[in-house]
Amino acid sequence: ISTYNVTPFEAGVYFNKIQCFCFDEQTLNPGEELDMPVFFYIDPEFALDPDLINARCHNVSLHYTFFNTNDKQSRFDMNEIMANVKSVITGKDKDANNFPIPEGENILKVNDLVYKEVIRKGYEKDFVVPGVKVVCHVTGKIKDSGKVFWCTKGGNPFTYTAGVGSLIEGWEEGCIGMSEGEISKIVMSSKKGYGKIGNRSWNIPGHTDLEFEIEILAVR
Repeated sequence: ISTYNVTPFEAGVYFNKIQCFCFDEQTLNPGEELDMPVFFYIDPEFALDPDLINARCHNVSLHYTFFNTNDKQSRFDMNEIMANVKSVITGKDKDANNFPIPEGENILKVNDLVYKEVIRKGYEKDFVVPGVKVVCHVTGKIKDSGKVFWCTKGGNPFTYTAGVGSLIEGWEEGCIGMSEGEISKIVMSSKKGYGKIGNRSWNIPGHTDLEFEIEILAVR
């Protein structure tokens, strides 16, 4: 298992990983040496950030910390993965659970499979629209159990380009129209998430409804 951070901290919003060894589980045997590639780019706006200019920052460092793990701690449940793959191949995949519609006065319907609850209104000035770069903090949970599988709070925020198809449908549909400063909870059916297969990197089984709390830090 590994974690990473970028220094200086202020440079984290400009650091974007495209491909990384950490996207998949890796096995490193005792005494073994292994090249683990990371593909990334740094947004050119890095050079224009006043905080970094004042700090006279010319370098960005990427650090990884590795921890020992074992089968019980692994993010992967191979039995679950193989069962899901086999069921899809044979056409005998189990029916998805009926998506329960969230209830509450502040619940907004995005569509039949995606709902949003505004926790804090934004500044209503810069909005998430296709093509803009979004910087945000995210907490992702499995809806039924409340288990957190992803959280950026206390670390580097997540940066992405809206509307280019790089994220799951429910995320894209729920975030469009959010404004800078807004915090919203987005609840989605598995059909708008990771579908029948799930996401093995986060140990999310197939047919799993998801919930994301997203805070929009910046829209560029």
